Amino acid sequence: MTQDPDSYAQEAAALERLTRRHGGEHYRRLNSHGGPYLTVTPLEAVMLVAKALDHDGGGRVTGQDLEDAILLLDRARGELDLHELELIDHARLHHGRTWGQVAEAAGGRDRRIAQTRYSRLRGRVPGYTPPVTPQGAAGA
Repeated sequence: MTQDPDSYAQEAAALERLTRRHGGEHYRRLNSHGGPYLTVTPLEAVMLVAKALDHDGGGRVTGQDLEDAILLLDRARGELDLHELELIDHARLHHGRTWGQVAEAAGGRDRRIAQTRYSRLRGRVPGYTPPVTPQGAAGA
């Protein structure tokens, strides 16, 4: 899925605003040396706003913060989908977990549901390449 330049610019601006407002001392230090402005990821940005809402009842959260976080939700979901694929693949390929074990870890009981979910995730994350199975890792 290609992203048009306007939406990319809107998301970049939202990331910078949320990083400046909620990124904390770490990002202030990172960005104090000039150069391109380093921002949180979309998932981190959404979580920073959610945490600020929980922390003080939303007193520090502006309407712009909320709009920015909502704008970034699709990208944050995409990050979560990618992380879920990576975790499942590493569990299966590098640690020998079965589909049944993956399903149980995810709170389910049926390996077929876990496999179906995995297939759907693969369809939502174009270009994802599973990691290569390590040599001699069978049963690891």
